[in-house]
Amino acid sequence: MKMLQPRKWPAGERTCRTPALPTAAVFAALIAGLSATPLRAQTFGCSPAMANDIVCENSKAGSDSSNWSVTGVGDSSIQGFATDISVPQGGMIAFKIQTNAAAYTITIFRLGYYSGNGARQIASVTPSATLPQAQPNCLTDASTLLYDCGNWAVSASWQVPSNATSGVYIALLKRPDTGGVSQIPFIVRNDTSHSNILFQTSDETWQAYNSYGGHSVYGAPTLSIYRIAHTRSATTDLISRARSIPNRSLTCSAQNIRWSAGSKRMVMI
Repeated sequence: MKMLQPRKWPAGERTCRTPALPTAAVFAALIAGLSATPLRAQTFGCSPAMANDIVCENSKAGSDSSNWSVTGVGDSSIQGFATDISVPQGGMIAFKIQTNAAAYTITIFRLGYYSGNGARQIASVTPSATLPQAQPNCLTDASTLLYDCGNWAVSASWQVPSNATSGVYIALLKRPDTGGVSQIPFIVRNDTSHSNILFQTSDETWQAYNSYGGHSVYGAPTLSIYRIAHTRSATTDLISRARSIPNRSLTCSAQNIRWSAGSKRMVMI
């Protein structure tokens, strides 16, 4: 398993701006239309207070992509998922991880602009399970090709700070013995926010293309599944869609934004 070579946005995009692409143009127009809306001063981890939590968050130093990005689906010997696709500020999110490693690390990152670095390190989490942890085989349904790993035991949990900035987060799993890495994506919500913009992630699409367990909705590698479960590892090359042009454009803006997942159901028909 190889880490990606350090990769940042092109030099022309190091300055926070909206790229001139069709999808981004829609969001640029939306932001422009809201620019006349006064921003209320709030404190989200910055002193003195800034206009909103996005402005505050983008003022912080990011982490180079070599510290958090992975190639493709990551290392097959360490895979996992979050027990829910989203969690509110102050909530608890649990991770279920399958690996034969006697030790591994979990590092939480928030995806965003961060001067072109793409993510910021937020916290480190210690596994709560006795390692190595043996997980049962995932549940399957031959008639629908459902592949559901919800029967795995919890490996670790993270208490989300009450003032955590809403957004797309990843838990980076890394084994020190082999250097193998993989990612677990999840969304942190701000349910009390009255932000100008709500960004809903396309996590249902991520799972539709997710072929973990052998099949996806679109037939990879051969057959199409008829039921999909969030309770399985994700193909992280698809999770890179979270760093899409619209998401990048919005995290560059000074607008007050909150993120939400596209679904709540762990098994979709």
